[in-house]
Amino acid sequence: MTSSSFADRPISLSATPAPRRRLVIGAAVAVVFVLAALAAVLLPGSGGGHAAPATARYTTADKAFSVAVPEGWRALRPAELKRVAGGPSAVLRRNDGRGLVVVNEGPALARSSRSLTRDLTAQLTRRFAGMKPVTARTVALAGGPAYVYTFARPTAERVQSIAVAPRGTKTYTLDAVAGAGATDVAAQVGAILRSFDTTNQAPRS
Repeated sequence: MTSSSFADRPISLSATPAPRRRLVIGAAVAVVFVLAALAAVLLPGSGGGHAAPATARYTTADKAFSVAVPEGWRALRPAELKRVAGGPSAVLRRNDGRGLVVVNEGPALARSSRSLTRDLTAQLTRRFAGMKPVTARTVALAGGPAYVYTFARPTAERVQSIAVAPRGTKTYTLDAVAGAGATDVAAQVGAILRSFDTTNQAPRS
């Protein structure tokens, strides 16, 4: 499987850089807390209580899909998207640079969840030294199911998720990044992934 993941793209983290003497275990513990927040909003039936309420939805110009935009986040405008390498369908970025969600659109995939797990694990292990798979599950969203693969990068102090949502003849891939220790950001990222819909919802005020 060839992934269109933005997982290896850098994002700006506003937190003060950690001292060199900080032990890796400290980062790993922070990752655990972020994963707990992310998992909480991705579990079926979860209300996402830790996330800030979404005040708007971003809908693509062709109305192919929409996602919630939590307070403190913004979606890149069409002119900005054109300048992003890879031509993503949408990019949501937290204003302080501590969270990022990128949506890409591709053709239908003939993959089972088991083969997705195997292929993603192999691909990400090659790409990221010290990558730690955490969870792989299918989540029910409003427009259909999505396969969500979450992994940690303790040395980089990041938690990342890749959501694969097959919809008809298309497959949408949502790549999400949150800084380790930022449980509020992880909760918002999870809420964005849960909000993904292809039923052309109208914007909410």
